[in-house]
Order: sequence, then structure tokens, then C-alpha cells
Amino acid sequence: MDVRQLMYVEAVARHRHFTRAADELYVAQSALSHQIRRLEAELGTDLFERTSRRVIPTEAGLVIADCARRVRAELDRARDEVDQLRGVLKGRIWIGPLLRAGHLDVPSQLARFSQLHPGIEISLREGLADDMLRYLADHQIDAAFCMITGELPDGVVAERVSEDEIVVAFSPDTAPRDARVDIAELAQRTIVGPRRGSAVTRALEELFMQARTPLHLALESGDPFLLRSLAARGFAAAVLPRSLAQLEGPTVEIRSLDPPISLDVALIWRRGHVPRAAQSFIDFVRQESNQSPWVAGGVRGGAGV
Repeated sequence: MDVRQLMYVEAVARHRHFTRAADELYVAQSALSHQIRRLEAELGTDLFERTSRRVIPTEAGLVIADCARRVRAELDRARDEVDQLRGVLKGRIWIGPLLRAGHLDVPSQLARFSQLHPGIEISLREGLADDMLRYLADHQIDAAFCMITGELPDGVVAERVSEDEIVVAFSPDTAPRDARVDIAELAQRTIVGPRRGSAVTRALEELFMQARTPLHLALESGDPFLLRSLAARGFAAAVLPRSLAQLEGPTVEIRSLDPPISLDVALIWRRGHVPRAAQSFIDFVRQESNQSPWVAGGVRGGAGV
């Protein structure tokens, strides 16, 4: 058993797919499959259940994948400590980004950080708030920007960097006259919004639950342009963060919810040892945002942003 084989097993277990794992690792699929079969022969057990349609890690496969993540974290820590002794700031960090949220423009921050630290390679992983928490737990990312609802898991540190209001976008000819729309009125509309597992949809679900009204989404999408387009054409009311509803794009009219809801936007990372490259990114975001430290709380009513 060697480190390379461990990383191969971890990638296949995460992707549930040999080809995608091989692409991520920049190796031929045949070489990856061969190494995993060699490891299975050495261990005397299958690490994956293989069918024509899917690849599922066995219990032994999950154990090896978890071990691989711990080994990778220790290797990263060793490289970081050696670089620190050499006085070199370099490395690779994985970040979970947002398009924007509140006043926070994540793509611009990533660009500025890269200019300041050309020795640090940044890779990105896309996903919802729930995905980011899982990626952190599995050591697949170093930090992520998230809109926060409810309590965070143990072992996760969060620092508030902005806030954003949840609003509803309508076409100009179907928008309510009032500046706010309550749940009773919204429930009469066709609604589209972010996928379930996102902080926005979770907050909306809570609001509908408090009103004892079922929430039906005609579409769940991670594409804010599509959601705005459906609203602009009069097909549906689109629930979005205000920062995305106000971007250039299809013409919509924006209404606050009644009661209005704002969500904290935070940078999150794992508690404990933070690699030097990742810490430099956290410090950079902290300096850029110039916000007060995180205060637990989750969904709040308020005037919004």
C-alpha cells in the first residue's frame, strides 16, 4: 500500500466514477484501475462494487478513503512546515466560492489574492452550503464562502464577512404593488429558487413552515440568470439574494419578504491546524472585509442590507 494508491481510492470513492477520478488526478483510467486492483489483491478484499452504471465504495473502501484524507492532510501539513522553515509562501488551496453576496465580490477577491501571492495555486469547488460543510469535513477544501442559517457543526470556524437579504424577483407587470410580499401571497405564485440544501432555500422553507404553508418550487437551480429570466418573463417569482437579483441581466422588480430576512455571509474553515497558504487566504479575506467576528445566530429578521 502506498500514498498514490490511497489517493486513487479516495478520488474514486468521492466521485463514484473511475473516469472522473482519473481526470482529476491527471492519470490514465487504466493505470488508476490497475493500481486499485493491486491494492484490493494486497488487502484481500474489494474496495468498490462495480456495475455497468455505478461504482460504490464498500465498507473497506470507505475506510481506506477516510485514511487517505487524513494522510493527505498530514502531508500538506508537513510541506507547509518545511516551506515555513524556508520562508517560502507557496502551496495549493481549495476554496468554495460564491458569485457574490452582499457587498462581497468573491471573484474579485480571488483575483487580488492571486496577484499578491503568485506562489499559491487556487483551485475551486462549486456547491451549496451543505456541500461546503461536507467538503470541509472530508478535507476536500480548505475554506469556503457560505450564507449561514442555523448552527454550524462542531469543528467549523466561521467569520462574518457580509450579509445579504433574501428577496423575490417579479416581472414588471406581475410585481405586487407593496414593497413587501408575505407568504400567503407568495404561495399563490409559481416559485423558483436555489436548490434545496442552499441557505436561501432553507431559510425560505423555515418561513413557509412558520406560516404552516407548504413550499412548492417549480424549479430548483444553481443558475441565478435562469431564475431571473423565468421571473422577468412572468413565468414565476424567483427567490434570490438581493445581490444577485440586482446584477445586470433580465429586467425584474424586487420585493422584500414580509417579514424581511437577511442571512450572514461567512468564510468558514476547519478548526485546528490551518496550512500556511490557507491561513494567508483567511487573513486576506479578513482584512478585505473589515467585518466584526462571527456571532452565532443564523436566520434573522431585520431591515436587510
